[in-house]
Amino acid sequence: MKKLTMCVFAATLASATAITCFAADSPWNGTWKENPAKSKLTGHRLMVTEKPGGMMHFSNGGAISYDFACDGKPYPVLKGQTLTCTGNPQSGYDLTMTVNGKTLSKQHRAFSADGKEMTIKGTGYRGDGSSSNFEEVRRREGSGTGMVGTWVEAKVQDEKPDVVSLALNGDTLHMQIPAEKTTVDVKLDGSDAKVSGPTVPPGATFSAKQEGSNKLQFERKLNGKVFDDGTFVLSADGRTMTEESWVPGRMTEKETIVFEKQ
Repeated sequence: MKKLTMCVFAATLASATAITCFAADSPWNGTWKENPAKSKLTGHRLMVTEKPGGMMHFSNGGAISYDFACDGKPYPVLKGQTLTCTGNPQSGYDLTMTVNGKTLSKQHRAFSADGKEMTIKGTGYRGDGSSSNFEEVRRREGSGTGMVGTWVEAKVQDEKPDVVSLALNGDTLHMQIPAEKTTVDVKLDGSDAKVSGPTVPPGATFSAKQEGSNKLQFERKLNGKVFDDGTFVLSADGRTMTEESWVPGRMTEKETIVFEKQ
């Protein structure tokens, strides 16, 4: 899910010439704002399977998977994160996710009459204390009842686009996501870098490799396991930065976020 995504740039630079490409006046530096109209956050498959005793298992096909039940009890998702669910297929489900004891999101899930479409409406609470309403539509692929089944993201909309900022200082790249109060300082040697922020799960790291002057290939990881792969590509005029990301082995389901320099 896009709203759980964290991003950072790190580059593997092999020579002084490569370092020059990322100098203080680099076109990568600056404040970048997401353009939802040009972005594509659909097509990814999410799976919920039924387990004994009323439990369900969620998987994004990669590093994110967890068990939960809609019984009003909190269940662990990632370290420091919990999910609480109540409701049923007829009236819909209410889900609350917390991180380090603070509410991360609240949402309501409702189903179409034929059970083939699930609409999710909710509010995300950001690290800076602000909030943003969002809406998702998922379409069922194959059989299943209630939340159980394979779902394909058909619509993802957030009222407040993401904003990120980049700044290079010597051989260190600084990235900040102001709304989430997320920061990271990455040495430009391709090594994993720890990300800091109130909504960032422990064990989140990032690494990347430079592919020419306008492209970075990256990996996001959780506890050493790859969360997703992707690339950042800078346009020829330096005004647009495009992020493409996908769960390892599922490149055909990639998401695209287009950022424009402010």
